Amino acid sequence: MSKRLFGLLAVGIVVSILSAFPVRGQRGGQAAIVLPDGNGKEMVTALCSSCHNLNMITTGWGYDKKGWDEIILSMMILPAETREVVTTYLGTHFAAKTRPATVVVPGNVSVEIKEWVVPSLGSRPHDPLAASDGSLWWTGMWSNKLGRLDPKTGAMKEFSMKTEGSGPHGLTEDKDGNIWYTGN
Repeated sequence: MSKRLFGLLAVGIVVSILSAFPVRGQRGGQAAIVLPDGNGKEMVTALCSSCHNLNMITTGWGYDKKGWDEIILSMMILPAETREVVTTYLGTHFAAKTRPATVVVPGNVSVEIKEWVVPSLGSRPHDPLAASDGSLWWTGMWSNKLGRLDPKTGAMKEFSMKTEGSGPHGLTEDKDGNIWYTGN
């Protein structure tokens, strides 16, 4: 067997072995995480792992039942009976952990925070950009969309990308007000 053919065979074997392991951060890739037994374990495992790794549940700060309900509503809409089982399970087994104490910064400061729920649930919205016209833009990596919000009116519009699976990320605005993104 020639050295070149032997080298290609060796590379092929290594690639085959490595492809059997999930890539860290890969959508849906699962490490061997086993959730605690209880009513709802199978539902949580199936529903949550269809989009992300279960370590996002097991290593996070946790929530009470109401907090889990709010988080889930930002990702997907579940039937009421399913939502009840899932939020009860998560609130019981992954309740809020003690967070570091809040630090009050002295001074005369007033902060107002307003949140909006984007139209495409589960789109993994991120990379917000405040544009020069006052609008706010975001990327919907898993829905293959860019979104635009007019904070004054609350009007939102999503724009589907022409390239299937482009996984939009990082936004920027050019001098003419055009919005550009990078694909993932």
